[in-house]
Amino acid sequence: MKKIIFAFTILLFFGCKTSKEIKKPVFTELTNLIDKYASETLQKNNINSLAIAVYKNDNFYHNYYGEIDKNAGNKPNDSTLFEIASISKVFLGSLVAKAVLEYKLTLNDDIRMYLKGDYANLEFEGTPITIKNLLTHTLGFKNKNPKGLVEFNKKVKSGYYEKNNEPYNYNINDFLNELKNSKLNKKPGTFYQYNSVGPELLAYILEQVYNKSYKSLLKKFFIKLEMNNTYLNDYSKIRNRIANGYKGDTLMPLERNPLLGGTAGIVTTLPDLSKFMKFQLKSKNSLIKESTTKLFDNNDGDELGYLWEVGEAKEEGFYYLKSGTSKGIQSVILICPDTNYGFILIANNTSDKAFNNWVNLYYSIENNLIKYPKMNLVALLEKDLLSNTDKAIKKYKKLIVEENAYYTNATDLNNLGYKLLNAEKNKEAISIFKLLVLEFSDNYNAYDSLGEAYFKNKDYKKALLNYNKSLELYPNNSNAKKYINKINKIEG
Repeated sequence: MKKIIFAFTILLFFGCKTSKEIKKPVFTELTNLIDKYASETLQKNNINSLAIAVYKNDNFYHNYYGEIDKNAGNKPNDSTLFEIASISKVFLGSLVAKAVLEYKLTLNDDIRMYLKGDYANLEFEGTPITIKNLLTHTLGFKNKNPKGLVEFNKKVKSGYYEKNNEPYNYNINDFLNELKNSKLNKKPGTFYQYNSVGPELLAYILEQVYNKSYKSLLKKFFIKLEMNNTYLNDYSKIRNRIANGYKGDTLMPLERNPLLGGTAGIVTTLPDLSKFMKFQLKSKNSLIKESTTKLFDNNDGDELGYLWEVGEAKEEGFYYLKSGTSKGIQSVILICPDTNYGFILIANNTSDKAFNNWVNLYYSIENNLIKYPKMNLVALLEKDLLSNTDKAIKKYKKLIVEENAYYTNATDLNNLGYKLLNAEKNKEAISIFKLLVLEFSDNYNAYDSLGEAYFKNKDYKKALLNYNKSLELYPNNSNAKKYINKINKIEG
């Protein structure tokens, strides 16, 4: 059974040194693996280009891969601007955190304090919408976005405005007027529903408390971080620098925001976004702690800070992240302060296949960042394991005892075994899957894979033995049940 969870394998040969001769891994060995993972991802031909930045223990690396447009020779670079879509929200969250620390507002403020006009509707059974609700997507609206905004966004997604060169016919005033007729059907703060209303209202409220435009407030923050190649909404002078995005082979229009830019609308370079990542990891600014404070947890996996997704993980410790999806660009920024690493990944395709490739690449790289300075031994030895399997396994067994230098995982070994199995190298695949079972004896999928290799090699007795062991570990393994039925029919 094929299962891809965390990592792709790579083609990198480490040499013939014994365990005592192994040098302490250096950061360039990690970045070589990242380059290989990225190259293998592009070879799947679902994504045109990638931009990657990683930070770990004061080491920084960034690189670009592929072409923005197929066969155009236009590899992205440090001047390329990328839509970051919803990642724009965490910049807003930082400014709201700053406002809280400066006592310009509080999390429990009724938002109607900052709205001009009658908004008696913005409460449910006496409970008003607060700043905290805006930050955590827990407003309680019956319809998550106003009808006019929904219709406008449909026209933007269709490319209507770009094709017809027409000005937008929806703005912040239309948005605020629509809110006067919006209805709540849930108590604010009790139900998570991702929306555009909260961030845009927050941007508007910041304008009221500072008596300045949201764009100017954001620009000041960019200047502080030396993000001099980051822009909000106005793309007219920089359009030729913005990377094209695709969905499959279809060129997608830019995602433009007719409102203030709280929800989306920022374009930035990889170096500039990396400055924000480093700021999160290295700065002692109090707004960082404030903006990543957990404000909402509905016990269903939705934990939120100031528009960041926050959480705790066994190896990473505390982390926070935000992803962004425009019509043609998929991006993410991850910050792990407890283990001192950060990660940015941008791809210029949003098709389902591209998204799956992007997710797998994300976990491949993150798994290596978590473990570093330990190195992924399966990845390092992959070339040998594919070409001279038995000899490479002996080398693997000698090196893996160096627990401070190397690690392994079930997914990499499993993927490697299937590469051999798909290449009709059944005996070599069996050797890899036997190693997998040796290393991960409680992994039901390891026995399932070894069973499949034996089945393909027509050794049905051993195949049956391993499928039964897989079922013993996981009784709901439908794949094992299917192959056991096949074996029983073959052997009568």
